[in-house]
Amino acid sequence: MQVVLSHVGIRNIGFDAFERNFAPGFDGLDTYIIPYGLTTLGGALRAKGHGVEYLDLRMVKDWEDVETRLREIQPKVLACGFQTPNREFAIKLCEIAKSLGIVTLVGGPHVTCVPQDCLDIPAFDHIVVGEGDHTLPALCEAIEQGQKPERLIHAEPLREIESIPLPYLSPLYEDVVRRKKCGFIVTSRGCPGRCKYCQPVQKSIYGNRIKFRSAENILREVDYYRDELGVKKFFIMDDMFTVNRARINVFTRLLAERKYNMEYDISARVDYFDQDMSDRLAATGCNLISFGFESGSNHKLKLMDKQTTREQNLTAGKIWKKTGKLLLANILSAIPGETEEDLAEDFSFVDELRPTMYYFNWMVPFPGSKYYDELVAEDMLTTRDFNSFEMNVVHKMPLVKNVDYDMVRRWEKKFQEAFRR
Repeated sequence: MQVVLSHVGIRNIGFDAFERNFAPGFDGLDTYIIPYGLTTLGGALRAKGHGVEYLDLRMVKDWEDVETRLREIQPKVLACGFQTPNREFAIKLCEIAKSLGIVTLVGGPHVTCVPQDCLDIPAFDHIVVGEGDHTLPALCEAIEQGQKPERLIHAEPLREIESIPLPYLSPLYEDVVRRKKCGFIVTSRGCPGRCKYCQPVQKSIYGNRIKFRSAENILREVDYYRDELGVKKFFIMDDMFTVNRARINVFTRLLAERKYNMEYDISARVDYFDQDMSDRLAATGCNLISFGFESGSNHKLKLMDKQTTREQNLTAGKIWKKTGKLLLANILSAIPGETEEDLAEDFSFVDELRPTMYYFNWMVPFPGSKYYDELVAEDMLTTRDFNSFEMNVVHKMPLVKNVDYDMVRRWEKKFQEAFRR
């Protein structure tokens, strides 16, 4: 059966945005990053004998172009996963698909965290809560056989991810990878953190424990990128690549033994990082670490339930800086309870650390997060319109009643004037 999988992440970039250059300060990653979760589902569908094509909204001109592409492909099923900021695009896409007689399936973070919202949207035929790797192929098989599956489907969390088929890039994304000479890999699912801006969203999707791919399994995918597509660098897209020390030790040892001579970038938490890990990563091609410091204020870190300290942040950052590699510092602002003193400590933290680059992010209390639940319970949101749950929208329209957004804007300007982005 022919299935179309669609990437709908165009909230801030729009149609016809793939690989376009944007204004200074925009990192551009959203304009060419490969939608890894989508290609993983593509691999799972292909393993069960289904045909797969991708419809990436960044690569089409407008909604009329979307309809033209669907008429050309003539799929039986269209599926997409989405986060809250891209909800409106998923709805419009599915409306077009249904008008053409195509069965629509949706999943992803927003669907999993607020399935009731999705049940109220007629364009969504089937709604999958949780991981879709096994459920999506089973759904497609049932539809192909003329069965009528339930509308709301709760997928069982996967016990392991080692046996999942490697992603299917298709000629579409293989061409991108060849030209960019850059691959994208996810090596784990889940997070041990309790950060209120993120959890329990991940646990809702992936379950309560972290699931890892082995170092050998990861390198199978690296081999494909290197040998088949000529890749010179890869992004490890896990939020916390360093959480399993034993796996990192095997991974770096194998990279060294096999003389890969490739660059790779990772993200990490400071409480899962030390001098030994820094040495291993730097020696085997790690070129950049993005740390989720979030703040240089211990008071603010406690407000977020980050379970780290300013001192840990500085120690980890300085250890990595000694390697001479790139350091990306993430700072999170616009949180309830944040004070002028907190932002001053954030500023002094970045000033002392002097990372290669930094991001000054505004917190959005996405549905499913502890912040969202607390703020709803306390009637502290200015709107419940999900179209407003996006960082650039929050810049213009306050979302949380007890956040001083004018104060945040003043400090963001200070950061911009003082530090290189």
